[in-house]
Amino acid sequence: MQQKIIIDTNIYIDIFNRGLQKNLHNPLKYVVLLAHPVLHELWMGARGNREIKHLSEFQNRFVQLKRIVVPTVATLIAIGQACQKLRKSGRLDPTHPKHYNDISIAALARQVGATVITHNIRDFKTIQKVIDFEFERQP
Repeated sequence: MQQKIIIDTNIYIDIFNRGLQKNLHNPLKYVVLLAHPVLHELWMGARGNREIKHLSEFQNRFVQLKRIVVPTVATLIAIGQACQKLRKSGRLDPTHPKHYNDISIAALARQVGATVITHNIRDFKTIQKVIDFEFERQP
């Protein structure tokens, strides 16, 4: 059975800019899903017509495959609850919620039974204390 994965933004940046992480492109090993916060972060970083064109083509492939993950109502509630738990424990500043997208990515992975592939181990370990999901560090 193919493993479902959600690739974090930092991995896509490596792929797009340096051609790294080729092992994640094995179509027989993985079902790659795109979490909407990752897509939004990629759009925020896109500069120039060439990058915008590339990102448009990239997202359109996921749209065609119906592999963009958006939250269900239950996941939206879980994201809010996770944010509250992290704020209460001092791990989230509500005036600068820099971890909100990562919390959303973790909850979306949980929603679809996927593993998050990331370089960002520290933040995802913190999030894992309030959301039960799987992640792997990609070297």
